[in-house]
Amino acid sequence: MSKQFAKLEGILQDHSITPETDAVFLFHLKKALLLALKEQGQLSAMQCRAACERLERQQRSAIWPAPVPGESV
Repeated sequence: MSKQFAKLEGILQDHSITPETDAVFLFHLKKALLLALKEQGQLSAMQCRAACERLERQQRSAIWPAPVPGESV
């Protein structure tokens, strides 16, 4: 039997996780997954860095979307 690393004790404020309601949580979850893949050797340092940069750009554009031409601010 493998060694336990974490154990779920309970769930508080149970709700569906969506990009609209939990964008920051999903950002950190995705970044943690990328770093775990790098640590396991599934991604190289360069691949991980590029993926993290892309994820950060996606997060910035989701928070501050680019203005649509012709649309008033």
